[in-house]
Amino acid sequence: MSNASKHPLRQSYDYIVVGAGSAGCVIANRLSDDANVKVLVLEAGVRDRNLFIHMPAGVYKVWNDPKLNWNYASAPEAEMDGREIPVPRGKVLGGSSSINSMVYLRGHPSDYDRWASEFGLPEWDYAHCLPYFKKAERNERGENPWHGGSGPLGVSKGSSASILYDAFVAAGDEAGIGTSDDLNGYKPEGLGHYDSTKWNGRRCSAAVAYLHPAATRPNLTIVTEALVEKVVIEAGRARSIVVRHGGGQYVVRADREIVLSGGAINSPQLLMLSGVGPADSLRRTGIEVHADVPGVGQNLQDHIDLVMQWSCPKAVTLKHLANPLIKAFVGARWLLNRSGPVASNIWEAGGLVRTEGGLPAPNIQYHFAPVAMRYVDNAIRLEQGFQMHVSQLRQDARGHIELAGTDPSRPPHIVFNFLQTEKDKRELVDGVLMARHIVNQSVFREFLGKELRPGPSANTRQDILRFVQSVSETEFHPSCSCRMGTDDLAVVDTDLKVRGVDGLRVVDASAMPNVISSNLNATVIMMAEKAADSIRGNPALKPERPLFFFDEKHVA
Repeated sequence: MSNASKHPLRQSYDYIVVGAGSAGCVIANRLSDDANVKVLVLEAGVRDRNLFIHMPAGVYKVWNDPKLNWNYASAPEAEMDGREIPVPRGKVLGGSSSINSMVYLRGHPSDYDRWASEFGLPEWDYAHCLPYFKKAERNERGENPWHGGSGPLGVSKGSSASILYDAFVAAGDEAGIGTSDDLNGYKPEGLGHYDSTKWNGRRCSAAVAYLHPAATRPNLTIVTEALVEKVVIEAGRARSIVVRHGGGQYVVRADREIVLSGGAINSPQLLMLSGVGPADSLRRTGIEVHADVPGVGQNLQDHIDLVMQWSCPKAVTLKHLANPLIKAFVGARWLLNRSGPVASNIWEAGGLVRTEGGLPAPNIQYHFAPVAMRYVDNAIRLEQGFQMHVSQLRQDARGHIELAGTDPSRPPHIVFNFLQTEKDKRELVDGVLMARHIVNQSVFREFLGKELRPGPSANTRQDILRFVQSVSETEFHPSCSCRMGTDDLAVVDTDLKVRGVDGLRVVDASAMPNVISSNLNATVIMMAEKAADSIRGNPALKPERPLFFFDEKHVA
């Protein structure tokens, strides 16, 4: 893998990719597959050498590690007790795919059909996206109408045999919610066992899947610890970038295109630092305006999320992993053959559910873990219990990102505007009540102890709402801040080209028009696969329309 500290940067490349996260790794691989072009990838973070990145259960060692994380935080949220909400973002090769929970979900097909119908993007309905999901995927199920079997991204079922996962899923039928044996397949809703981006007991990040296999190509240069300060725009075209690396500042020209893949926080920030964004705001900050694009930094969305916990009267949880001797044994087992409890990403079950009738798709997501976890002095303590994350998927909240000045190393202002509407409050309270309904089913009852969080004292809707407001955070899925579309607030077009600037694209979660109804990593990788074909001028893959079961039943 080349590095600018050892191999000086060239003056120019055909393509410059800013950010080696979920999207940037895909773009780098697919563009450099053409031996006739030279590709430069610039990543502000470090290489992905930390052992815990690759150990699935090591997620809790890496997701808030300041060496691997931008460690952003929001402005105080008025409806969340004025709290500043943590916004962890990967600052490492692989980006957030190197520190996330590895859950592989695509959302609901109607999410993409909504992109097509509401935002004038017919090429982004689910039929057009599915071939790119399949192109990326190497699912252990093999090739079928919903899955790919030979792509770079390893996708597998959970490796844990915990009886609690099975009991949780079985409770779905008893509770009237339903179950699914493939939440990315024929029935994309109900409770089920999650797929995850793991392969042979290791995390399969975008760096592992796409970047490392391409790293020895002579036409691909990968530079870490390189902060891009701005894109230089001349006569309406993105010509070069200014990058800070190794104590120096360099200007590198792009002969064809510059692709921004910094994510939903960094990409709008870099656009605005480069003079692309709301003109009045840029002028107030002292930045020369190259393109007045008012939607840059607007429409910020994320999934609001909270944790519920219960004790368990039986010794079937993962609490035994807190024992130092057991911890050493399972760690050694993983090092030797990539198996055992730490080959699990912990969140192996969950669900996508509707809390009321008339909804076009699920509005609540659950992540289930067979252990109760709490932080004590920045360390995780495992308790004899289990927990569920409750996440709202289709909230009304729309936030924004603004520059905090002209220093590119200074974090921007991040505002989510969570829980501003009665609908958002109602749905999260309903999500808590439905979680209680699930664990109180007879199939689960032998494992059910006391409710620890929020606890039995939260017995009215108002009590639960106070709990929601006092503990909720985000699910770490920021998106939509440079959205696609055809209207005046769109930042990029259907090919992810930035309005008003030639030779510049944004390919990452910020380009989503609306946040999808699940975790984001699979979708961002799909978007990058699709964008790579567009950049290279390849014909788009033909749309595919397999059968789906859209169950309109719900639990009131």
